[in-house]
Amino acid sequence: MNSEHIESYLAGELSDAASRQVEHALERDAELRDRFLEQLQVDTALQFLIREESGVDFDQAVMARLEAEGAGEREFAKSVLTEIVEEREGVIPLQWPDLIKAGLISAAASIALMFVLQGVIFREAPNTGQADAAVANAPRFVARLEKSRDLQLAASTEEKTREDGWLKTGLFEIESGEALLAFNSGATATVEGPASLRIETNNRVFLYRGKLTADVPSAASGFTVNTERMNIVDIGTRFGISVLANGDSEVHVMEGEVEASRASGNSVAQRLREGLSLRADSRTRSELEPIPYAGDQFVMRLGERSVPQPALRYTFDGAGGNPVEDTGIERRFDVPLVASGELETSPKRGAGKFGGGLSLQKHRSLTVPLSKEFRLDSPYTIAFWVKVPPKPEEEKREILLSYGRKELGWQVSCDTGAESGSRGVLSIDIAGGRVTGTTDIADGHWHHVTCRFLGSEDPSLESHLHLFIDGRQETVRTVPAEALPEGRAGVLTVGDNSDRGLEGWIDELYMYREAVSTTTIQNLSKE
Repeated sequence: MNSEHIESYLAGELSDAASRQVEHALERDAELRDRFLEQLQVDTALQFLIREESGVDFDQAVMARLEAEGAGEREFAKSVLTEIVEEREGVIPLQWPDLIKAGLISAAASIALMFVLQGVIFREAPNTGQADAAVANAPRFVARLEKSRDLQLAASTEEKTREDGWLKTGLFEIESGEALLAFNSGATATVEGPASLRIETNNRVFLYRGKLTADVPSAASGFTVNTERMNIVDIGTRFGISVLANGDSEVHVMEGEVEASRASGNSVAQRLREGLSLRADSRTRSELEPIPYAGDQFVMRLGERSVPQPALRYTFDGAGGNPVEDTGIERRFDVPLVASGELETSPKRGAGKFGGGLSLQKHRSLTVPLSKEFRLDSPYTIAFWVKVPPKPEEEKREILLSYGRKELGWQVSCDTGAESGSRGVLSIDIAGGRVTGTTDIADGHWHHVTCRFLGSEDPSLESHLHLFIDGRQETVRTVPAEALPEGRAGVLTVGDNSDRGLEGWIDELYMYREAVSTTTIQNLSKE
């Protein structure tokens, strides 16, 4: 069954008999259900985009909205419609696991309920409850310039690049040399100058001219490069793209597969495997042209990437005794599980994600004294495994850990209650500000959590405080802080000595005094 049947089914253009055939096929074909959901997302995205354009011709309304979103600068691929909705409207596209978990459909897909999905196919990101929640449109740091060779950036790009290499969405231009860009999705791109590209999201760029080699791990699958002539979506794992001054584009697949299509006209997508190449010129009606493979003409890497070492690392694997050993690069602290004989406030050892772990209850915590090098206003990364049991009958926010002294530092918590739209999501609080994620982790399973602070005096938080769940960056809502605190952190506290302490388990706690790469985070999150 092809996509035309699905589109006709959604449009209500099929007869009753034909509709039953589609429903029968959906019940039995998981791949077809995925295509159905994808088309439903696109259809719903179009409804979002034109909902303020009532009374205007459908095509004109869609094009007007796309132009308002930046289509005057370049063409949009059809798949970008859903991304516009996600990025600009502050909503999250649902996936099949979400729908099954929510009980809207069974694993076998109860077709009788599918039309219900049109009302929930995009769910709102959790609201912090404050009217001044940060605007989703704000530019964010989504990539970092990690390595370079003989690099000369255009003056406008150099002005926008932080000293530590972090880059916000926007135009990135190289006059000469080579640059390795690492995206928050985990994908990397080696760009050869002269080149001009627009960084659009943490997993999508538009290449105007130049050469780019993308290396995409499975966690970043779907990394997209658009050009004036061509749209390329990664399926995995390495490919090169070149764009001439007139816009003609070539793609060469070194490893894995990509999906390539013309940006306009005959936009039928083609699967391209390792060792194959395609070219798109100004013609729009013909298929993409196969050309000789020339993947060896692209720069594959710029030396080896450095592997950061944690300043602190706690495995909680000790079989007995009270001390918890620090195995980080400093190794300064042996922290007791029982402090001064206060058994009532001491956490216990228990089964962890890997070997032993830390079992926590409310009113129990582990406090780690920190040296003066740990500062609240400096970049840091805290990563750990956590298991939070579901508590649907309660409504409270449990404190997982705090970096800094009481009410002065960074606090990571989980909303374990039953409040609609926010149950199980993580929050990071600082000085009256808050960053709130979207993934429910209060499900009784182990999840990997990473908080990454790039270092900044900006209290708005949305661009320089990143939250990752299981190796993927969260879509977040933020409330600006009053003013970010400065000075020594003093302590790192796991759990909390109050009614709001975590009732769950923590394992493999890492802390870095730098904002580590997404690749490092994804390596830590591997089971």
